[in-house]
Amino acid sequence: MQRRAWLLRVKKGKEDEYRRAHAAVWPELINSAHDAGLRNHSCFLSGRDVIVYAEAEDVEATFEKLLATDVKKKWDAAMASVLEEGGAFEFEEVFHFD
Repeated sequence: MQRRAWLLRVKKGKEDEYRRAHAAVWPELINSAHDAGLRNHSCFLSGRDVIVYAEAEDVEATFEKLLATDVKKKWDAAMASVLEEGGAFEFEEVFHFD
């Protein structure tokens, strides 16, 4: 199982909108993520910083499949007004234990 983490930033004043969107994530998005191979996914918010965590057998292949779906494209378009531009900063995993 591969694990990845990214840092995103919410636009100033959009923190509550980000929380509301994630409190009501579309079931079809979750189904598409699961179908693509995502097995564990979390978002953690601190101020305007978001740490995104994901697990999959092959994280790159999983996100490639997911990003090709209409529902993920629609979600990303909806989140564009909430998240700062510039993409995500990926973290390097340096330690893990189960």
